[in-house]
Amino acid sequence: MRAAEWQHGGMNHWDGRAHVETLRLWPDLVGAVARLESRHDLFQGALLIGSLSRGEGDAISDIDLVAVTRAGSWQQAWDERHTLSAGALITFDRSEGKQGIAGHSWLTPSLVKVECLVTEPGVMRLRGNVVAIAGPDDIVSSFERMPPFTRRDIDDYAANLRETDAISDVERAYGDLITLLRRQVRSAPELDEPLG
Repeated sequence: MRAAEWQHGGMNHWDGRAHVETLRLWPDLVGAVARLESRHDLFQGALLIGSLSRGEGDAISDIDLVAVTRAGSWQQAWDERHTLSAGALITFDRSEGKQGIAGHSWLTPSLVKVECLVTEPGVMRLRGNVVAIAGPDDIVSSFERMPPFTRRDIDDYAANLRETDAISDVERAYGDLITLLRRQVRSAPELDEPLG
């Protein structure tokens, strides 16, 4: 019966999906969700967070996913996380030592960064806009909701990762490129505005 949750024709609809479908990252998002779906024994769904969940995003946006495991399946899902990033150029893992949640990210061959948190329901707090793009629509309700991060919050977090050498040279270089590109389109007053 678990597979039935996924057998409704692929990704769920969300406001803004039509815009996201026009972005160069769309095939990478479809592929990531298909790989999650192929492991319906471990994952009950996927959440989209960040700019894409708001129907925003552009040519240099990342894909921010939450891969929601089935209760009691987190460790096995984490052990098999590389199935989610099959075909990636490189992968990056990050854990803060908390059981039931860790980050598995990758760069696709088309140089799209996918940041994927692998978590059990209820282990993390969701901030800002969140949409269930695969699995049951009510999967979002199994997480505590919090106000959105500001751009400054995100930039400060990224700076801390850099200062503590918590990111690889490749991830650092990719981040530098995106930062340079973003400076051309982001104004300073936007730094303290909520994101979603």
